Amino acid sequence: MKVSLEELSTLPQPKLSISFKEVLSGLDAVKPVVGELVISASATGMRLSGRVQTLLKLQCDRCLKHYFQSLSVEIDERFVIQDLGDQFQKQAPRDRELSYKDFVEPLPEDGKLDISDVVYQAVTLAKPTACLCGDQCPGPPVPDTDAKSGSLEQDKVTGGGAAQIDPRWKNLKSLFPKEETETKS
Repeated sequence: MKVSLEELSTLPQPKLSISFKEVLSGLDAVKPVVGELVISASATGMRLSGRVQTLLKLQCDRCLKHYFQSLSVEIDERFVIQDLGDQFQKQAPRDRELSYKDFVEPLPEDGKLDISDVVYQAVTLAKPTACLCGDQCPGPPVPDTDAKSGSLEQDKVTGGGAAQIDPRWKNLKSLFPKEETETKS
């Protein structure tokens, strides 16, 4: 969905309310991203604000099980006309504290803002970097006990039994098959 600055400026009130509902590819979303957004025009560019939400299907980093997490994202982005943004950068002193008004994005040269792209970026940035299914996460899968020795605790004490490999690392075993035969000999 794209909105043009020129078309937005011609409205009686240079403001447009949008009910956003779209399936964005590249996200682990189970449901479409939905929300209410407001786009307003000014002399310097456009502002997009509102809230969107979706349901994500994530994989726990500890136990590798899939779980669902709802995600709600506040969006408040300002887009300035390219020439004005360049002028502002030249006038601002280099050594100063940044304020909220300093964080703006340039408006594309054609003057059309891709709202879907802005929402995609906001949701992607709001996704958790460390995915944990909850406080009661069981952790990594426990390896099976060796039938000969009886239990894992006994194997640790006596050093008996074959070394168990975490199932997530089994594919790496195929990279070094020669080393495995040498250690058994």
